[in-house]
Amino acid sequence: MLEAVIFDMDGVIVDSEPGYLTALKEVLGAYGLKVGRHYHERFVGKSSIEAWTIIREESGITDKTAEQCVEAMNAARRRLLKKEGYRPIKGTLPLIRALYREGVALAIASSNTFEEIHQVIKELGLDGYFREIVSGAEECAHSKPDPEVFVKAVEKLGVEKERCLIIEDSNNGAKAGKGAGVRVLGFRNPEIGNQSLEDADYVVDDMQKVDVKLCRKVCGGR
Repeated sequence: MLEAVIFDMDGVIVDSEPGYLTALKEVLGAYGLKVGRHYHERFVGKSSIEAWTIIREESGITDKTAEQCVEAMNAARRRLLKKEGYRPIKGTLPLIRALYREGVALAIASSNTFEEIHQVIKELGLDGYFREIVSGAEECAHSKPDPEVFVKAVEKLGVEKERCLIIEDSNNGAKAGKGAGVRVLGFRNPEIGNQSLEDADYVVDDMQKVDVKLCRKVCGGR
């Protein structure tokens, strides 16, 4: 029986991945480096610090720490968000509201910071819908594909993992969900591509196809 749904945020609730890629290109472009979508896809689901630790090593950046690179990227994203705002993934907001009406407990388990998560919740009019929030960036020692962020979400919700469902759009996230022992509904987000979601129990290519009935089915019961 489905009692709780845990949402990833970036790429599942909010269409943020194109903005991350634009910001990544801007920061690396200052060093004369050019990257494309496939490079960015490697880091989807990971924390920004972990991603930039790897990027710095690969790119030979020595004049900035990983933390400074993250701040430079965040500054680029803030400029973009000020211009374009947050764009919800089509179908996810109606799903959140429908699950809430059915009494299903909701949580967000994201690699992002609390500040960013709460900003998205506020901007998309989702205040009051989520019982629990877990920030992988601030609460977890390891980022996805390590299952820590989802293990914490299940613990905070106080629901048996067999009665939970995770909705994820990345290979790293699906692997983390599987490692936490929770069934995973994978969303193949066209904006990030190259995500096989092989660890997901069920995969959709459009969040508008996901309703309460499907969530219950994927969870393995009514």
